[in-house]
Amino acid sequence: MSLFSSIATASTALQAFSSALGADQTNVSNSATPGFAAIRATVRAIGTSSEGFSGTDSVELSSTGSPQADALVQSASSQSSESQTATGQLEPVNQLFDITGASGILAALNNFSTAFSSLTVNPNDLVGRTTALLAAGGVASAFNKVAARLDSQRNSVDSIITSTVANINQLASQIRRFNVSVRGQTQLDPGTDAALRSTLDQLSSLTGITVLKNGDGTVSVLTGGQQPLVIGDQVYSLGADPAAAPGSQVSSSGGGNSPTSYSGQLGALLDFRNGTLHDLLGGNGAAGTVNELAKGFASRVNSLFSAGVTASGAPGVPVFSYDNVNDSNVARTLAVDPTVTTDQLALSTTGASPQSNGVAVALAGLASSTQVADQIDGLSPQGLFASIAASVGRKLADSRTQSATDQTTFISAQAARQQVSGVSLDQEAVSITAFQRSYQASAKLISILNDLTSTEVNLIR
Repeated sequence: MSLFSSIATASTALQAFSSALGADQTNVSNSATPGFAAIRATVRAIGTSSEGFSGTDSVELSSTGSPQADALVQSASSQSSESQTATGQLEPVNQLFDITGASGILAALNNFSTAFSSLTVNPNDLVGRTTALLAAGGVASAFNKVAARLDSQRNSVDSIITSTVANINQLASQIRRFNVSVRGQTQLDPGTDAALRSTLDQLSSLTGITVLKNGDGTVSVLTGGQQPLVIGDQVYSLGADPAAAPGSQVSSSGGGNSPTSYSGQLGALLDFRNGTLHDLLGGNGAAGTVNELAKGFASRVNSLFSAGVTASGAPGVPVFSYDNVNDSNVARTLAVDPTVTTDQLALSTTGASPQSNGVAVALAGLASSTQVADQIDGLSPQGLFASIAASVGRKLADSRTQSATDQTTFISAQAARQQVSGVSLDQEAVSITAFQRSYQASAKLISILNDLTSTEVNLIR
């Protein structure tokens, strides 16, 4: 071997060790980056490349990334995001159903009972009648406010669902670009590997994913267990129509049936809209518990007034008006008929034992009445309200507990992945020292060969 070829060989070795040091430098720089998988550099001597015979020293880069550890982190991330999102949506709903009676529907029902209790003593008191009519308006207003708040939250959820799906599509497009890039690489690129893992982690928080590693280094990503997002260089975009029937709210450009359920943030939002909000507000033929309570109470008040007579003996008139065609629209439209005046309040009963305050007595006890005629779905109005509040409260409590558990699981999964594939600064110190010594040895050899070459050239001259 000539001196010139020896110098060339030593130079390739120098380049190989320089590349290896570069990989270690990348590891150290990203030691605190969540999810970063350490890169391992293996220097192959002449003729020992894994791809066959090599006439030069070479460096092969490999990732310590573990598909199993990644899958556990992604699954935990999806579950944690789902329970956290559910908690965030349930908290404002829970505040609408104040069980202390200090505000909201229960407070309005209590004020209604108090107002008509006063009229049981003096049914003809003008101030008392005015107060009672205002209390009826307070009941209507309380239902209106709750319905408006729930409508506002549903609109907000619909907007977030749409933006979440848009973010999913954006991340899917990034994964597709990574796939295209990977197919053109002959050597692992640490930057692409780290960026892909980070993107998959972000995606898993939005929707549960299944990641399949392909032989060419690309990945295939499914959501909902069956719906393709990315297959090689093909992206299947999702579309969102939150107002559609459950099961049809998310569609794919690839066609086919949508999954019955999702997880992650998207899953929590869909479950909240199709579950909690639907149970309360109704829709698609269902009245919703808030509307059932509003209609049950208002219709019973109207029937009691209509069966009574005024102080002058005139027949009573209904006080409340509401949408009597669409049961899921009662709470929104509930109102006191503005044409009803205080002297039209029929507080007296007729029959064999007429009472001047008979209707007032019935109305005063209506909210808590256990009489069959006064009940709604087998419960008093206050009982039904308590049932609604308890249901929402239980969901929130369960969600908070689940969120705390899921967050712990997520942190544990991240720590386990870090243990398996993260950067160990101690290991990097050992590796850098070894490569530095090899680099210095190669540099020294080149210096010696350079001196010998110069001497040989001088001798020839």
